[in-house]
Amino acid sequence: MSSPTITPRARTTTDLYVQQWHIWHQQRLETLTAPHGYLAPTSITWVSNGESKGIEAIPGTWSADGDVLTYTPDPQNISFDHPVLNTDEPVNGPLSFAPTAFGEQALGYLQYGDILVEINSQTDLVRQDTHRFWLRVKDPKARSRRDFRGIDYYPVDRKWRIPATFRRPETNELDIHDSVVTTVLQSYPVVGFVEFTYGSTPYSLVVSNVFGHASIFFSDETTGKETYGIGRVLQLDALTLDSLNAIDFNYAINYPCAFSTFCTCPIPSKRNHLPFAISAGEKTPAENAQYL
Repeated sequence: MSSPTITPRARTTTDLYVQQWHIWHQQRLETLTAPHGYLAPTSITWVSNGESKGIEAIPGTWSADGDVLTYTPDPQNISFDHPVLNTDEPVNGPLSFAPTAFGEQALGYLQYGDILVEINSQTDLVRQDTHRFWLRVKDPKARSRRDFRGIDYYPVDRKWRIPATFRRPETNELDIHDSVVTTVLQSYPVVGFVEFTYGSTPYSLVVSNVFGHASIFFSDETTGKETYGIGRVLQLDALTLDSLNAIDFNYAINYPCAFSTFCTCPIPSKRNHLPFAISAGEKTPAENAQYL
């Protein structure tokens, strides 16, 4: 299937700052609309301890026993020339996955033709010593990918590139969040804090290590109005954090769950709420997913 057609806005500018933003934005759209991007999810299946389930996308069964999830392929429905793959190798027998840490973890991937199955674990909200597993199916032929026509955004405005500094935490700390899936917790190591001043008031935002990415989950006074209902995300360059000199809200993006109900996005904590309207970055998608 070819990528969705996205009509770029007509624009002519010699402003290098604006040009760089539009280059980044086009790359953002290419990532989002990739065959197995966040427009491609078609289902999510939860498997808890003692349960055994099948999913239509891939032949076989998934069984959870304690903190181990095992996939057992169905040889009667898997042919030699159309195998289930894990790390590009055929799966010929039971394959197990086990989480190693608190919070959310990506445990692996299976591919069956064009279908990608993501295997993940999540800490249970009530029993925080227990892991729940979930399987997300991504299909390049998903309607949300096929019908996607872009994302609305605020005009690029230099005023939202605000001088800032980065501070490392003094002790190891976890950034713990509620989730759009109300039965699970999200937890990520704290990388540090971005500190800046706006309207003569100082602010500090927590930066989390999300699978190797330096991410800020935040909300502001546009949240639930012009921008998505739980908040937005800023991705920073993890390699240059200590030399950071500005925070640029023009690069604020929507959560994956703004595009699909088959996600488990963390809700920004209260300490990452900014009590003013940030009219920069992406707005709520026209066909946004409804969790809340």
